[in-house]
Amino acid sequence: MITMVKSPTGWLGLTLALIAGALYPLGFAPLEWWPISIFSVSAIWWLLNGQSRKYSMALGFSYGLGYFGVGVSWVYVSINTFGNAPLPLAVFLTILFVAILSLFFVLLAWLNARFINRFNLFSQIIFFATAWFVLDIARGSGFVSFPWLYLGYTQTSGPLLGVASFLGVHGVTLLLVVISCLVAVTLTHSSKRHRTNSLMALVILMMIGTTASLYEVKKETTQQKTLTIALIQPNIDQHKKWDSNYFTPIVKGLFDQTEHYWGADLIVWPEAAIPAFDTQVPGILYELDELAKSSGSQFITGIPMLETRDEYYAGIKMLGNEQGDYHKQQLVPFGEYVPLGSWIRGMIDFFDLPMSSFTPGSSQQTALKTEKADYIPAICYEIAFSGLMQQLATSTDKNQFKAIVTISNDTWFGESWGPIQHFQIAKMRAIETGLPVIRGTNNGITAIIDDKGRVINQIDRFQSNELAGAFLLENRNTWFREYGYWSLLIMVLGLLGLGFWLRKK
Repeated sequence: MITMVKSPTGWLGLTLALIAGALYPLGFAPLEWWPISIFSVSAIWWLLNGQSRKYSMALGFSYGLGYFGVGVSWVYVSINTFGNAPLPLAVFLTILFVAILSLFFVLLAWLNARFINRFNLFSQIIFFATAWFVLDIARGSGFVSFPWLYLGYTQTSGPLLGVASFLGVHGVTLLLVVISCLVAVTLTHSSKRHRTNSLMALVILMMIGTTASLYEVKKETTQQKTLTIALIQPNIDQHKKWDSNYFTPIVKGLFDQTEHYWGADLIVWPEAAIPAFDTQVPGILYELDELAKSSGSQFITGIPMLETRDEYYAGIKMLGNEQGDYHKQQLVPFGEYVPLGSWIRGMIDFFDLPMSSFTPGSSQQTALKTEKADYIPAICYEIAFSGLMQQLATSTDKNQFKAIVTISNDTWFGESWGPIQHFQIAKMRAIETGLPVIRGTNNGITAIIDDKGRVINQIDRFQSNELAGAFLLENRNTWFREYGYWSLLIMVLGLLGLGFWLRKK
């Protein structure tokens, strides 16, 4: 056990864990008070120090309730407002969702009490940070598939953002968890020597991270391209979107908003902009294709794509002189597909939302290729999957100019923080890949983000407007775009080896 200021037990400890978890999301958009998130992780590591397995698991659950209860409670909006669940049921389902996610911290706390606590100080820090990192990846994969609130995202406006260009968002998270533990040691350890060593290690890591950020900021551009772009933000009410009575005014409104921008290099309508299957609207698609060809534009729209009666996709369709389709690979659980659907469909409207039985697209898809640029597609939720974006970014010719084009419809989450967090995630993809992000949404935030994650221009939420003009965009090479998470995997294995070597020293 580490010799630190004794952490409280009983209800006081559980309350402090809950508060620490609730403070954690304040480091993310829209507030972006990133040091608070670091102190939050410091607090839970200190609270777990030397505790029994049972009490540690209770601490982990309490921390998770605060962490997700504040951080992702915006799912309530889609359940209640658009899923038509009564208030008590919507609250219950939101709490259940938060509680399920909190189990990841229960597992982290159990691992800490069962295995990690037996080693010496620096081995504990290494193993705790590694366990946090592994559980983050697990939460963003498989059945749960919820890659949200990773600690690394706090650095889109922080001093360590450049680390993401080398090691991705998970690499930034790993570094920040180590830093958080060192902060806790510096503030609470009884040994002056350990406090001094921790402070020195903390300063060194911050210097390394800041140097990486400065290096990336000053890194030379590999390619430049001026593209004329028109992003259409229609701001369609979600209650009207799938109502057939509103189909004609919705589509007419989109045509009217686009009328003056034919001739731009790229015109983008948002996710599911046309609220019908592609096979149901061949006339509309033909007209859009002819307008794009005659004006020399590349036109991209989100539209559901029907293959067979039981097989349909959330899709992107590119029209014009160059054409292509993309099928969404990462679907939103309970939104675009319902796990255990045969059991729970029909319980409430939320499990029977329009278009909630999509088929996932093939993992062998590539970027949408055009003469002027290759566009890496990402439909809404997919922008949160850094590995997927890196894979698609490497599917293009190295010598061709590239940009990520992501379309979304965050109307489901109203005025909550969810869409703003989503926008912050899009910034991180630009930092990781060194590619600009062109983001078209139904009700905001529509934006153009440069290769370093800085917003060039944007349309705020809840406006019907267009973002149009000529934009000088840049590509820069990044280690992460080239090698993905292989470097981080090798680093983690090396850290684990170091941790085992130091465990008795």
